[in-house]
Amino acid sequence: MEKIIIRKYGKAHTLKTESFPDIDPQSLSSNDVLIDVYYSGINFADIVMRLGFYQDAPKKPFTPGYEYSGKVLAVGHAVTSLKEGDEVYGGCVFGGYSSQLKMKEWQVLKKPNHLDLKESAGLPVAFITAYTALYDMARIRKGDKVLIDCATGGVGTLALQMLKNLEAKAIGLTSSPHKKELIESYGAKPMTNEEFSNSSERDFDFILNSSGGSTIKKQFKLLKPTGRILCLGVSDGIKDGKRSFGAFLKTVLTMPKFSVINLFAENKGVYALNALLLIQDENSQKEFMSNFNKAESMNLRPLIGDVFPASNVGDAHRSIELRKSKGKVLLSWGK
Repeated sequence: MEKIIIRKYGKAHTLKTESFPDIDPQSLSSNDVLIDVYYSGINFADIVMRLGFYQDAPKKPFTPGYEYSGKVLAVGHAVTSLKEGDEVYGGCVFGGYSSQLKMKEWQVLKKPNHLDLKESAGLPVAFITAYTALYDMARIRKGDKVLIDCATGGVGTLALQMLKNLEAKAIGLTSSPHKKELIESYGAKPMTNEEFSNSSERDFDFILNSSGGSTIKKQFKLLKPTGRILCLGVSDGIKDGKRSFGAFLKTVLTMPKFSVINLFAENKGVYALNALLLIQDENSQKEFMSNFNKAESMNLRPLIGDVFPASNVGDAHRSIELRKSKGKVLLSWGK
C-alpha cells in the first residue's frame, strides 16, 4: 500500500509517496469495506493544508484527500450492499491519498452507471459544494442571473451543469482566454476576468466567489436587491504555490466586514461555505451521500482534466496552483 503524507508544510514537491503494509482483510470489522483505490481526487483545500493555512487539518503528519474511486477488495461479514469486485466511489474526511482504504459500508457508494471510475472520483466534493451552494443556500430559480468566478474548475464546471438544468442565465469567468470555449459548452456566457472587469455586467441574483479578498466587495456591489453572494475560499491568497504568510494574510485582511445594520440598506445576502466541514460528522455525511443519486438523474458529468501518477503528486499540485488544469485533477494509483 502507498500513501502520500504531509510531514512538513511547504512547496508541492515536498509531497512523496510512501510504502506501508497492505491492509489485512482479517482486520475488517463487521461493517467495514476494504477498497483498492484507483483514483484520488485533489481539491484546492489540499493545497491550502499543504501550505499550513488550513485550520481544520489534523496535526502533522497526516494523509490529505477527501474522495476516491476503486474496486472492493473485501467486506465485513455484516455488509450487504457491496461485494468483492464492485466498482465504488465515495468521500472521506482526510486519508484519500492512499492506494487502499478501509471505510464503513455507509461511506461507500456503487459507481453511477453513467460515469467511469475517473469521473466518479471527481464527483463527491464538487457535487457537495455546488449542490449546497446553488440548491440549499442560493435557492436558484429559472431565469436567475448567476456569476461563477471559478467556472473551469471542478466545482465550477459542475455548477454550470446544474445551472443549465435550472435554466438560469450563467456567466462564467476564467483567467485563461483559451478556456472560454469550455464555459460556453455548458451553456454559459464566457468572459475572462479582465473582460468582466471592463464590462457593464451587473444586477446578479447570485454570485459564487472563490477568490476571496477584495473581490468580494467588488462583486457584492454587482448584486441586485435581494441578490446573494456566496464565498467559497481564498484562492487569491495562494500565489504560485509558495508558503507566503504575507499574501495569504493580505487576502484575508482585505475581505470586507459586513454589518447587519448596513445590510438593511442593501437588501442583499452574504453567505460563506466550507463544504468540507459539512461532512465532518456521520449524520451529515449520510445526508449528503443520499443526495449523490441526483447526479445521475441530472446527468451531471464531472470534467476530468489532468490525471497524474500518484508518484507525481507534486506536479499535480503545481498544475492546480498555476491554474493550468481544467476541471478536476486526479491522482492515479496505477491500477
